[in-house]
Amino acid sequence: MHVLAEGDAGPRPTVVWMPGGHTGGYAMYRLHALAREQMRSVLVDRPGSGWSDLGPFPRTTAVEAVELLTALERAGEKGPYVFVGHSFGGLLMANAARRRPDLVAGLVLLDPTPPDAVAFGPALPALRRAPRDQTALALRHLFGLHPLAGKKETHTSDDPTQVLTMIELRTKANCAAASILRELSPDGITRDGWQTAVHDGELGSLPLLLVAPRDLTGGGEIFDAVDDPEESARVRHFFLTVRERFLAASNNGRRVYTPEGTGHDFPDRVPDFVVQVVGSLLDRCGPGAPKSF
Repeated sequence: MHVLAEGDAGPRPTVVWMPGGHTGGYAMYRLHALAREQMRSVLVDRPGSGWSDLGPFPRTTAVEAVELLTALERAGEKGPYVFVGHSFGGLLMANAARRRPDLVAGLVLLDPTPPDAVAFGPALPALRRAPRDQTALALRHLFGLHPLAGKKETHTSDDPTQVLTMIELRTKANCAAASILRELSPDGITRDGWQTAVHDGELGSLPLLLVAPRDLTGGGEIFDAVDDPEESARVRHFFLTVRERFLAASNNGRRVYTPEGTGHDFPDRVPDFVVQVVGSLLDRCGPGAPKSF
C-alpha cells in the first residue's frame, strides 16, 4: 500500500485523509498540500487504487479498514490519529475508528455515505450501475480498448485530477472499485452491513464532526427522476436527514455546515475551509485541550 506522509505533528494528532469512491489518496492532494504546512498529514491509497498493489478479493470496507490501520503501522506512523473521510471514504474512516478507538483522537466525516441510504433509500441508477460500469472499464483497459491504453504515466501536472486520470484508469483500479462498490446496493449492504456500518453509540465519546451542506445542492439528478411532488419531497427529506444519523455514533458529535452554495464535492471546492475545520478539531485534541464540544 502506498502512503504519503508529510509535515510535523508537534503535540497534535496526525491527520489521515480518505477520498470518496474507491479513489487513491492523491484525490485529496490539495487538502494535503495545505494541511502539511500546519500538521502531520497522511494520504493512503486503498489496495487497487493509486500506486497501491491490488490486494485480495473481494474488496470490502471492513477489510480495507483493517488494511488502512496496518499500512499506517508498517509505514512507521504513530497515533493518535484524526481520521478524515469524504463520502464512501467517510464510511471507511468511521469503520476504522470503531475497530481501533485507542488509535483515534477524532473523526471528521465529510458528507459521508450513510448505509441507511443504500438499504432503505430510493433506487439510485448511478449506484446500481457503478460495479457494472467499473467492470466494463476494466475489460476495456485489459484488451487495450480504452483511449488511454498504452499511454505512459506522466505526473508533471499540478492538477491532481489529471494525475489520477493516468493512474486510476487502469484494470486493477477498475476491478477493485467494481468489487467494493457492490456494497452500495441493497443486496450488498445486507450482506456486508454488520461489518461495514457503525451504529448508534459505538464510538463512545470520540470527538466527531459531521461536515456537510445544509441543503441538497448538486443532487438535482436524484430528484428530477421523481415525477410525483409528494414523493419527491419525501426523497429530499430522506437524504437531508439520513446522513445526520452518523452523529448518533458518538455522544461527542457536532454538526458543521459547509459554505452556502457548496454541494457534495465541497472538499474540492473549498479546501481551505475543510483544513480549517480539521485544524479546529486538532486544537481540541492537543494536550490540555477540552475533549468535548
